[in-house]
Amino acid sequence: MKSKLDTIYLMKLFAAIVHRGSFAAAAAQLSITPSKASKDIQYLESLLDTRLLQRSTRHVTTTDAGELFYHKSQEILELNDELLDNLSHQKTQLSGELRLTAPKLWGERILTPIILAFKRHHPDVHIKASFSNEHSDLHRDKLHIAFRSTQITTEPYLARLIAKDESILCASHDYLSRHAAPQTPEALAEHKMILLSSRDKVFDRIKLLCTNHSAMQSIEQRLDGELTFNNKSAIYQAVKAGFGIAVLPKYLVDADLRRGDLVAILPDYQLASANFYALYSHRRKDSALINLFIDFVIAELTPAQAKVD
Repeated sequence: MKSKLDTIYLMKLFAAIVHRGSFAAAAAQLSITPSKASKDIQYLESLLDTRLLQRSTRHVTTTDAGELFYHKSQEILELNDELLDNLSHQKTQLSGELRLTAPKLWGERILTPIILAFKRHHPDVHIKASFSNEHSDLHRDKLHIAFRSTQITTEPYLARLIAKDESILCASHDYLSRHAAPQTPEALAEHKMILLSSRDKVFDRIKLLCTNHSAMQSIEQRLDGELTFNNKSAIYQAVKAGFGIAVLPKYLVDADLRRGDLVAILPDYQLASANFYALYSHRRKDSALINLFIDFVIAELTPAQAKVD
């Protein structure tokens, strides 16, 4: 049972209520009863002699004082985590909690084996990994690291380069036995393309790069297709089943290409690509656990990608 005099606990409780929007959800997160959560917030407000939350039957919102307390307590909680993290690093066995997010497919195929290898080396580290294609807010979602394929100029965080996020146009031998392989980007318009979609967009344009008389030339090509998925694993299955040509991540199809199960289309052209970065907040830059994990990912990544099968 946490003591009411435990200020760190009270800050965590208050932050959980702000994040979750209710006393019940925050209490469940911290494994306490809603009545205890309510009493402890009343204690905190009496201790500070100010109201931090406005309560209604449906919503809990912060007062101006509550908003100030929330932001300052977030800084203190992060410093507390960093202190405990760095103290644990002084011991022979690394410990602490690491919360991270990554794109779904890359997280499942590439990052998961690396997380498991890191856990074998550091069994006392607790790792919470969330794989989703939705962008997370590091502060709001209480995350230590977000792995993203991104243009780094658009990100408000510190970043370390992890790897190139390369994509490849590919098809199966079955499809190519029925349709001659395109020799130019324009010829893609005559083929059955398998397209990727998001909630409100279909990715039906690609940019291809090629070297022409020592100068890099960029060609944009529109794609058309009868199959559209919001999931790259589904597109991968459709390509292997011979339904058409698709853009797929290199890490996903590399083994298929090396075995000859899939064929690269327009191999003299390169698809414009982004990079994978590990993003973390400025307040986390000195965290031993975060830096060690990112170092581990970078060290493991190349062999991990080569082994994907």
